[in-house]
Amino acid sequence: MTLHLHRRHHWLARPQPKRNALVHVPQQADAATRRAITRELTEVIEQPNLSLVGLCYTVSGEVAAPRSIGATVDLMVSLMEQVHRDHGQILTELVIEVAERPAGHELELVTAVDDALDVACATYRFPRPSVTFMTRPTAFATTSTD
Repeated sequence: MTLHLHRRHHWLARPQPKRNALVHVPQQADAATRRAITRELTEVIEQPNLSLVGLCYTVSGEVAAPRSIGATVDLMVSLMEQVHRDHGQILTELVIEVAERPAGHELELVTAVDDALDVACATYRFPRPSVTFMTRPTAFATTSTD
């Protein structure tokens, strides 16, 4: 008689570690988009091999518009608070990808995000997440002279 054990149940098999995951949040979110984000958050949380750690957002053309950044940060913190309320999990990371280098406006961007985060965390009574700013490398076109 041969006993076949599934690999996941084998006592010598090493358990697979969980991988950290971020969910991307769009710039604007109406009710339908918010429901879609909530579904995606739930799907990631239910994955046994993933650990949802935070949210990601891409800043593109609105570097000079702190109001738009404030609204997006408010949305992200409200989603983090909803995850805590619905699933008992506190998301600790907020990653902001800067699509275009804000030449000379870096301090304005950081200040706008910092101020918006203070207001949103106080509003939702949510602990302040760590913030990571991520930039894309800029590709420079080279011209050859013959």
